[in-house]
Formats: sequence, C-alpha cells, structure tokens
Amino acid sequence: MNRVRPLVLLCVVSLVASLVVAGCSDDGSSSGQPTTPTTGGQVSSTDAPTTSAAPDTVAPTTAPPTTAPPDTTPPDDPVIAGYREVVETLADDTLDGRDNLTDASLAAQAYLIEQLREFAQPIDPAAGGDAGYRQEFAQGVNLLAVIPGAELPDEYVIVGAHYDHLGNVCENVSASDRICNGAVDNATGVAAALAIGRSLAAGPQPRRSVVIALWDAEEDGLLGSAAYLDAPLVPVAQTVGYVNFDIQGTSMSPALTNITVMVGAETGGQNLLAAALAASQASSLDTMPLSLLFGQGRSDHANFTAAGVPSVFFTDATPPCYHTVGDDISIVDYPKLVQQVATAEALTRDLASTDALPVFDAAAPPASYDDAVSMLHVVSAAEPDFPRFSNADQAGAAKFLADLQGIVDAGPAAFGGDAIGILLNGSLLMVNAWATGPCEAFFME
Repeated sequence: MNRVRPLVLLCVVSLVASLVVAGCSDDGSSSGQPTTPTTGGQVSSTDAPTTSAAPDTVAPTTAPPTTAPPDTTPPDDPVIAGYREVVETLADDTLDGRDNLTDASLAAQAYLIEQLREFAQPIDPAAGGDAGYRQEFAQGVNLLAVIPGAELPDEYVIVGAHYDHLGNVCENVSASDRICNGAVDNATGVAAALAIGRSLAAGPQPRRSVVIALWDAEEDGLLGSAAYLDAPLVPVAQTVGYVNFDIQGTSMSPALTNITVMVGAETGGQNLLAAALAASQASSLDTMPLSLLFGQGRSDHANFTAAGVPSVFFTDATPPCYHTVGDDISIVDYPKLVQQVATAEALTRDLASTDALPVFDAAAPPASYDDAVSMLHVVSAAEPDFPRFSNADQAGAAKFLADLQGIVDAGPAAFGGDAIGILLNGSLLMVNAWATGPCEAFFME
C-alpha cells in the first residue's frame, strides 16, 4: 500500500477520507493448521532472466537471520514451494526493494514476464515478445497477461497485485539493512495472483477471460492501476469484477493468525457479496467481510471501484512490519497464504463462470451493521493481545470492544449515525495500535 498514513480521526461527516483497515498504499487519496486446497496454485520454479540494465541474476539468496519460529513446512510441499520461490525472488536483496523506474524494477519485470509467459497469453500479442506483456506509463510499467475464456472471451475478470515496493526508503533503514524488501507488501500478493492464473490455465478453461495484472508505482499513489484505467487494455464496461491482493501471508498480532479481511464486496451488490461469502468457505481462515470504506482507498481496488468496477480487496491490513526493513521473507506465513489463495481463487472462478453477475452499487452505504459484527469478531479475538499496546491504546481497545458489543446487541434496526461514528473511530484506533510495536512474525499454529 502506498506511503502516507492519515493522521486524523474518522468522523461521520468525513467518511470517504478516513482510514480503517487499509494495508499498503499510503498517499491518503486513495488483514488451526490449514489444509492444502485441491484447486492448484503451484508456481513452478524459474531462473530469473537477465537484462542489460539489471543484475545478472535475480536468484534468491539465504534468508537473513531471524528470531521467528523455525519453518516447519514440509520441504517437498509443491504448493508452498511455488509461493516461496516467487516471494523469495521478488523480496531478495538483489532486487533492492523493487522501486519503480530503477534497474531493480527492470529485473523484477523480466522475472515476472517469464512467470506469466508460462501459463498466459500477452495482453497485446501484436506488440511481440516481452512488449506484449508490458503497459508503459510515465512512472513505471504494468505487466498484464490473459487466460482466454472458453465461451465469453470478450468478458473479463481481472486479478491484480502491485509488484513495486519502496526501494531504500522505509522505516528502520540503517547501515546494516538498507533494503525495503516488501515480502508481504506485496511479493506475497503477486505470488497469489500468479498462483490463481496458473491454476485457471491448468483447467478447466474459464468461461470468461481472466486477466492477471501486476501493477507498478502503487506505492507512489496507485499510479499503475490509474494509468491502466486511463488507457484500459480490455474494455472497462466488459470487466465484470476485479480481485485485488495487497499484504497477504501475515497477521496483525499473535491472536489473529487465523483471521484475514476482504473489503468492498458490497460494491457488486448482493451477487458479489454472496459470491465472496461463499468463496470464503473454501478456506480454513476466518475471512471477515468489511465495507469499501474500511479499505481507505489505499490499494489498487480503489481505482477500479472509482471506475464503476465491482471489486473485492483481500488484505491482512497493516501489521507492525508494515513499511519497515523487517518486511522480509522471514515473516511470511505460507500456510496462511495458501488458505487466502483458496478463497480468492474460488471467487475468481465464480466470477469467471456465473450468470449472476455483480452489478456495481454506487449507493452502497459506507458502513453497515454487518461491519460491526465483523469488527466485534476481530477485536474479541485480539483481546489477549491488548497488553502489547500502549496504556492509552489498551484502554481505548477495551472501551471499543465494549461499545461494539453494545452496538451488535442493539441489532440492525438501531444502527445509525452514532454507531457508525463509534465503529469507524474505534476501528482506526485498533489499526493504529496493531501497526505499532516491534516488527515480529506471527505464524498460524
């Protein structure tokens, strides 16, 4: 997500400018032991290509020392091995934080095009070679590929994630560690998008075409997805839905490792909301639905909803390693990532095949009683972690938990302006509390 954290509290009269659960992009304009899903998702290992303006190789190196619990993943698990290969390549020191308009970004692009080429067609085959996958704009290069639909190839579902990060400008940069590796922001999101593409390409062929979109310059204000929508490579009017990944495979605190968030499904009306809730059953995680406002416009989904495209944003919000040098491969929870992909793939397959299409709902309320139910679940689960907060945040969290219980107990008919104000301001307090403290890894048990 992009760079600037908002500093003002939420209030009812300024809902559209507020921060609640958002994860990665910060310009202000603008989340039990799992089982492996059977829908695929393997990303095969590929040596990174070279470019004249990039390092000779883009190969993962030994992970930096970490105090995180040892990785107990079986080394021969092909699904996790595939995710790990993508994440470790993108988050390796040789890519120097993947800032846009750099040689390191060129190396990342070359690697990702090789990944896309293995399972999808170039978005512009007439361009020839790597150019067919590239959409250049002033601040960077988007990478796009398409899996053609079997019956409705001129209708599209887009699955997207940004691949850029902050280079050498983030918190806690020092002489001993100057690279902002961006493992969960957003190498894991890229791995998820690639995994869904591979699984769809392996069959059965989707009814509609599916575009895999990897955005650049998200960290500078969602510029890559904005550039795409200024010059879309498939018609916006024929784009039935957008699925966005930003900050995956992580958790906000130890008690929340089995919880993740999906934002904005109500933008597609009841059809998309029902599809998203059904898709969440494909995973062992508690996937909490929240309204679009809770994404705070801080990732690429915001540009798509502004263009009238129904969208769902999958995120783990802003954990304490957010935009720090600690966001490296040592903090990635791969079993959680597998489960997150299971939900998103189920939703993507539904959107690519359904006759019950989402219908963009510009009049959807900014917050609802169901948001209060979701937040009560999350904050109740997080209560054992309140001692990690400052004294002031502990007191605020305890009061918010009590207020949430009162709002939920009062029922939907009593949910009005006062409840919305309490919900949004309390949610902001919680997100800020979760984002503070030492950068640590939290893994599912």
